[in-house]
Amino acid sequence: MDFMKAVWKVLWRSLLVAIGYVTGLILAGLLGAMLGAQMASSTRNSSTFAWLFIASILLGVILGPLASHLTLTRLQHFILWGSLIFFNLGSVAIEGAYFAPELVTIPLPVLFAQQLLASAGAALVIVLLFSSIGKPAISWADALRARPWYSWLWRFVVSSISYLLFYFFFGALNYSLVTAPYYEAHAGGLNVPAPMVVLMAESIRAPLIVLSILFHLLSAHGTKRQLMLKTGWLLFAIGGIVPLVLQISSLPLFLLAASAVEIFLQNFLTGVVAAGLMGIEEKSSA
Repeated sequence: MDFMKAVWKVLWRSLLVAIGYVTGLILAGLLGAMLGAQMASSTRNSSTFAWLFIASILLGVILGPLASHLTLTRLQHFILWGSLIFFNLGSVAIEGAYFAPELVTIPLPVLFAQQLLASAGAALVIVLLFSSIGKPAISWADALRARPWYSWLWRFVVSSISYLLFYFFFGALNYSLVTAPYYEAHAGGLNVPAPMVVLMAESIRAPLIVLSILFHLLSAHGTKRQLMLKTGWLLFAIGGIVPLVLQISSLPLFLLAASAVEIFLQNFLTGVVAAGLMGIEEKSSA
């Protein structure tokens, strides 16, 4: 009974997180339309809107329990969860603009503005309903002072490069073994950009993905191994599961399943590397 109550508590709060995310998305779309920009098609089709709402609920299901076990100020919670959502989903939008131009039909600046407001809406609800508010065990400033700036810089750069290596290796492997026929047939509006275009897009995505978990690494507690596993899971969940759920009505399920494996290997391993290099291991009190 207590377990069911706990599950229901997470679900209804996650439903409100979804409402916050979708409200921000719609508001941004309306503001963009007033300025002459096209509104995202995902808010106009009933099927895609339903999957958008389900994917938005997952934001609360995934991030809510983590927020409840992490003591930070309200502003820190807002920045942490907002940046985790925004930089991951925003980076996915960059890739979508090149690989699925028929699905991403609005200009990237407008799409980023939509994601910014939507992420802020979801993060605000997470702060209000899930977050544990209080003085953190270690401030972000103290955490940053644990290393000199140049040490942070090379760790950030290497973490970003690791994503590029994982992306091209596992992406090429998945393309040769599974996804090539779908791209060649332009299934679901898919497209294969020129190699230099892919390199340019992913070179922009890589630091955004690493930046998305920076505040998490400054805040999280535990051993280095725990940080690595948790960070890898976060990057796969928010940067993989949520975007793939958004595409259930647009792309073949087999392609989505193959992409899930590919993204898991790319994002999870990037999270492991980033946490291994940038994470601050909790010191034992003994």
